Amino acid sequence: MKRLCLFRHAKSDWGDPSKDDFERPLNARGEKAAAFMAEWIAQSPYRPDLILCSTAARALATCAPLLAALGGKVPVIYRDELYHAMPDEMLAEIRNAPDEAETLLVVAHNPGLVLLAMALAEDPDDETALRVAYGVPTGGFAVFEFDVDRWDEIGDGKGRSVFFGRPRDLMAEAPGGKP
Repeated sequence: MKRLCLFRHAKSDWGDPSKDDFERPLNARGEKAAAFMAEWIAQSPYRPDLILCSTAARALATCAPLLAALGGKVPVIYRDELYHAMPDEMLAEIRNAPDEAETLLVVAHNPGLVLLAMALAEDPDDETALRVAYGVPTGGFAVFEFDVDRWDEIGDGKGRSVFFGRPRDLMAEAPGGKP
């Protein structure tokens, strides 16, 4: 069994027009959501064994608090190829992940992330899959499980949607807004 977690970067800052898209940092709301989601993921049953992360500034800033929440013990592979990747490019990166990792978390961008999630769902009419298809907002987190032994065996229509959460909803559910 392999578990794939798709984590869209948190809300970025559009305030400095001199920065190109790749260099945009998180805004204050994004920093808060990234910190919350990091703690939430670290305490969830979806703790990753390995992280694949886009090298865009906003993805790196989303990943940093997660690494801290995980105690710095989870390896990260930073991939330029995940910046604005489409589903086939993301899937190629995922399929190259070491099979020792049972739970893989990918920090990346839309539209590729939501398109990949839609393609992977074995039952696109499942409630969780439908919520993902409606859109993965910034900081959104989707989880799929695959009945396979190797990452290179995952593909379209093979993933069971098991979880989808948005920072806003998860914060509202948490006592005092804390995980």
